[in-house]
Amino acid sequence: MLRRITAVVPVCLMMLAACSPSGRLENPFEKKKPFEATEVPADFAIVVDENHDTYYARQHIQQVITAADTMSRTTYATYRDYNDSVARKFSQETPLNQQQLQAMWNQVQEKELMLGSTLWINWASEADLYKRNVYTVQVRANGKTKTFRETQGFPGQTRPLVLLIQAVRLPIGQDGGVKVVGEEKDVVPPPTTGPAMPAGTEPATRSAN
Repeated sequence: MLRRITAVVPVCLMMLAACSPSGRLENPFEKKKPFEATEVPADFAIVVDENHDTYYARQHIQQVITAADTMSRTTYATYRDYNDSVARKFSQETPLNQQQLQAMWNQVQEKELMLGSTLWINWASEADLYKRNVYTVQVRANGKTKTFRETQGFPGQTRPLVLLIQAVRLPIGQDGGVKVVGEEKDVVPPPTTGPAMPAGTEPATRSAN
């Protein structure tokens, strides 16, 4: 029996080490190809739904990101628990730049989100029956839609993407160093109005006699 266990454990560890980000098996001895970014699809969109339950109120947050108009729309709604009425509701619109969309699309490709996830990635347990926080992430691109649903937290496969999405809601600076694919442009230097002067010098003035 001990020999069987010692033979099975290395095989299981090798299978776990050979899993891709989406949980699919791959050859662990094959060198991984470097990630190559592609252009953001025209129909790229992300919908995030968050349901937070407390002892006295429930909050629902829905954020919709669309590449067609480079906008992020977030709606916050708080519901009273005793009569299920809306206590407060407001929306927030934030314009996006191409660097932000490219960074999100890079995460979708790198984590293989459009391939979905296998059973052991979204494994349900008895703890999931106590639904205090429910998260749903829906990714749409190239005519396909993939949905990820998790309780009490985002799965590791979608967590880097969700961090980029939630950062849009915050008044912080965004990373502008992401290279946008398909939008390479030559940098045109600003026009000069006169001959350049050495630093620290001033134009000569004629003294009045």
